[in-house]
Amino acid sequence: MKQYFYLFNYPPEEYDLCALEFKYLFHEEYQQCFITNKDIDVNISVFMKGKIDIWAISSNFDDLKEEVKRQNHNHQDFKVIYLKNPISHPDYQETLDKCKDISWFIAGSVNMSKPKHTIALTKVNDLWIIGYYHHGVPSWKKYDDKPNTFSNSLDIRLARTLINIAGENDQTKTMIDPCCGMGTVVLEGLALGYSIKGFDISRDISWKARCNLNHFGFDGMLITKDDINKHQGHYDIAIIDIPYNLYTPITYKEQCDIINSARKLCNKLVLVSYEQMDQEIKQAGFEIRNRILRKKTEFVKFGRYIYVCY
Repeated sequence: MKQYFYLFNYPPEEYDLCALEFKYLFHEEYQQCFITNKDIDVNISVFMKGKIDIWAISSNFDDLKEEVKRQNHNHQDFKVIYLKNPISHPDYQETLDKCKDISWFIAGSVNMSKPKHTIALTKVNDLWIIGYYHHGVPSWKKYDDKPNTFSNSLDIRLARTLINIAGENDQTKTMIDPCCGMGTVVLEGLALGYSIKGFDISRDISWKARCNLNHFGFDGMLITKDDINKHQGHYDIAIIDIPYNLYTPITYKEQCDIINSARKLCNKLVLVSYEQMDQEIKQAGFEIRNRILRKKTEFVKFGRYIYVCY
């Protein structure tokens, strides 16, 4: 069975967020260096540094070379790199020698300056791992340059991560963002291939969000003016960044009404809030499966709470 090696990277304050996304993408507990038979596009996550399509694994480097030789790989303009990981730290000269050594067992031509193919070698504990390397590309960054935005909008990294937590890499699931603001979550959902819509109670905000979708070539009419308390649709998942009185005039009762209405709207809720709302979520009939605090930096105590509820 084909196996894949994933390596993750994150700032210290986002460890919990990375681990939560990992749980819903892979359905296992987080590991920074992870081997699995699940093939997930390395570019969907802001935390995936790279992925190796594994050719061979061995505690004996000579056995690793023989297995690579047996497989008869052929790549024109390839390069072998050593992929650093946080678990094992071989000597730098050893990694250079090992990369050069194993390159003799790959047919084709070497191009160190402009390779068309990258082969990665790494050592995790006592195991040498080699295979075709895919480096994560920050494709989500292009949606950061929206024509319309406001200061308390979800940042693009968090929006992408919420989509992964919500959808679990299953594009058959339907999503709704019923307090969509400028449409950042909707943009990320569409970019990842999900069937997602959004609406906002404000005519002006929903119009600006439609302009944002149109700007990036998506159908602006996927966002409409609507009220979550009156909406009749039903979806697999709702993602809600609940309005907060610090930025948007809203009462506590209106916040509770949004959560109560979400219970009728979806099977799964991913909720973002500036304050803990465990009691309000449970009173609406949801079960809280996970809750984390995503902070802006590791040195502050406040941030946004993220709930995963069913």
